[in-house]
Amino acid sequence: MEKWQIELNDSPMWLLQTLGGVMASLVLIVFLAGKTRFGKQFWYILRPCIDKKSGAKTALVVTLMVLLLLTEIRLNVLNTFFYNGLYSALQDAKAQAFWFFALINAGVVLMRTFNGIVNDFLDQALAIKWSEKLNAVLTERWLADKNYYRLQMRRHTPDNIDQRIQQDAQEFIASTIEFIRGMLNSVISAIEFTIVLWGLSGILSLFGFEIPRGMVFFVFVFVLLSTVAAMWIGKPLIRYNYDNEKLNGDYRYSLIRVRDHAESVAFYNGEWRERQQLGERFAAIIRNRWKIARQSVALNGFNDLLTQGVQLLPLMLQAPRFFAGQIKIGDMHQTVQAFNRLQRALSFFRNFYEEFTAYRARLERLSGFLTSANQIKQTGTPQVNEVSDGLSLENVTLYRHNGDVLLENLNISVQNGDALLIQGPSGCGKTSLLRTLAGLWPFGSSGTIGRPAHRDILFVPQRPYTPQGSLRQAVCYPDINPHHPDLTAAMQACYLGHLTDKLDKPDDWQNRLSPGELQRVAFVRILLTRPKVVLLDEATAALDEPTEAALYTLIRERLPESIIVSIGHRGTLAAFHNRRMFVGEAACG
Repeated sequence: MEKWQIELNDSPMWLLQTLGGVMASLVLIVFLAGKTRFGKQFWYILRPCIDKKSGAKTALVVTLMVLLLLTEIRLNVLNTFFYNGLYSALQDAKAQAFWFFALINAGVVLMRTFNGIVNDFLDQALAIKWSEKLNAVLTERWLADKNYYRLQMRRHTPDNIDQRIQQDAQEFIASTIEFIRGMLNSVISAIEFTIVLWGLSGILSLFGFEIPRGMVFFVFVFVLLSTVAAMWIGKPLIRYNYDNEKLNGDYRYSLIRVRDHAESVAFYNGEWRERQQLGERFAAIIRNRWKIARQSVALNGFNDLLTQGVQLLPLMLQAPRFFAGQIKIGDMHQTVQAFNRLQRALSFFRNFYEEFTAYRARLERLSGFLTSANQIKQTGTPQVNEVSDGLSLENVTLYRHNGDVLLENLNISVQNGDALLIQGPSGCGKTSLLRTLAGLWPFGSSGTIGRPAHRDILFVPQRPYTPQGSLRQAVCYPDINPHHPDLTAAMQACYLGHLTDKLDKPDDWQNRLSPGELQRVAFVRILLTRPKVVLLDEATAALDEPTEAALYTLIRERLPESIIVSIGHRGTLAAFHNRRMFVGEAACG
C-alpha cells in the first residue's frame, strides 16, 4: 500500500483522536492562561457573555468549528501526497496514474472549498452572537447603578466609553476568532507537516557537518530566531496602537462637541478656536500614525524578506538528493509544499504580531472599562429612611472628591405642601445638595435623610434632557404614558401649545427646542407625573419672569400637597416659596 493510501485510510481515526486531543488541550490552555494577566483580562470580558442556556450551544459550535479546521488541515496534508503522485506519474510518463491523481486533487479542491464556506459562515455566526451578548453586557454595566453618571464624575475615568462599547468590542471579537483559529491551525499544521517533512528529509550537509533530518531542524531554528526578532521590532506597536485608539476617540468626541454646541460656537465666533483645537488633536493622531508607520514598515519589511527569502530553500536543500537519484520530482514538490506550509504555520505568531499589538490594546481598553464599572464603590452615604410624607435632613455632611468637607451639618425639615428655596453664592454646594437628595452625589456624604420613595421624586436640571424620537416621546421621557389624556392640556398650560401639532414628528428635539422650551417641557412632566417631591435646579433660568411666575403658580395650584425644593438666584422666586435656606448658614427661614 502506497503512502497516500495509508494517509487517506488513517484520516477518520486521525480526525477523532486529534479532535479529542485539541479539546482537552484547549481546556488545559484556558486553565493555565487564566493565571496570566492576559488570560484574566480575556476571561473578565468573556465570562459575562456565557450563561447556562447558551453555553452548551456555544461549546457545540466551537467543537464543530475545530472539527472543520482539522478537516482543512488533513486535506492540506493529503494534498501534498496527491501532488507527489501527480508529479511522479508525470515524470514516469504514466498517463492513467496522472489523470487519477488529477481527479483526486480536483475532489480535494471541492471539499476544501465547501469546508471553507461552512467555516466562514460559522465564524460570522459566532461573531454576531458574541457581539450581541457582549454589547448587552457592556451597555448593562454602563447603565447599571448610574455608572454612566458616576464614571463621568470621577477624576480618572476611562476615555471614550462610546468607542469602547461600539468599535473596540466589534474588532476585539473579530480578532479573537482570527487569532484562535490561526493559533490552532498553526500548532496542528506544524505537527502534521513536521511529520511529513521528516519522512522526506535526508541528510543535510552544512559546513562539513552531516545532519540527519537537518531540513526539519533548520526550519525550526530559522522560524524561532525570526519570531524573536519580529517581536523585538514590533513591541513598541502595542503602546502606539493603544494611543491610536484613544487619540481617534478624542478627536471624534471633539467633532461631536462642535456639532452639539453649534449655536454657542457660532454666537461666540469661535470657529478659529475650534479649528485650532481640532488641528491639535488631529496632529497628535498624525504624529502617532507616523510612529506606527515607521514601526510597521520595519516589521512588515522584515517579515516579507524572510517569507520571500525561504521560498527556494527547500529546493536547494533537496537538490543534491534529486541529482543523486535518491528522490523523484514528486518528492521535490511535496518537500516544497510541506516546507512552506510548516514555515508558514510556525511563522503565524511572527506574522500576526502586528495585529496582535492592536488586539492587545483593545483587550486593555475593554477590560479597563469593565473593571472601572465594577470597581465604582459607593462611598459613604447618608442613612435614607423612606417616609410617606415630608422631607428631612439631619446632620447631613457632603464631601468633595478629595475628602474635604463641602457642606456640613445640614438640618432641614419640610412638610407636604411646603416650598423650600435654597440660595447662596455660586459654587457653595447648592446643586450638590440636590444631587444628594436624588441619590446622585458620588463623593460621599453622611447623616440621615427622610424622603419619599425614589419613584416619587422628580429632579429637574437647568437643561432638561429629551431622547431621540418624536416630540411625544421627548416630552413623556422616561416612563410617562405617551398617550396620556392630559398631555395636550398640560402642554398648553405650560405655553407649549404651538407644538401640540408636532407631537408625532421625529426630530432632534434636544437641539431643536430652545432652552426656554426645554424648561417648559420639564414642567409638563411635573404636571403629568405628579411627584411628591420636585427638585428644581435653576429650572426657570432661561424663562422670563412672567412665565416663571405662571409656571410656579401652576404647579403650586395643581400639586398642593407636593414638596418643592428650588435652587435659584432670582429674588422673584421667594414669592413662591414659604421656606428659605441660605447654604453656608444651614438654617431654614
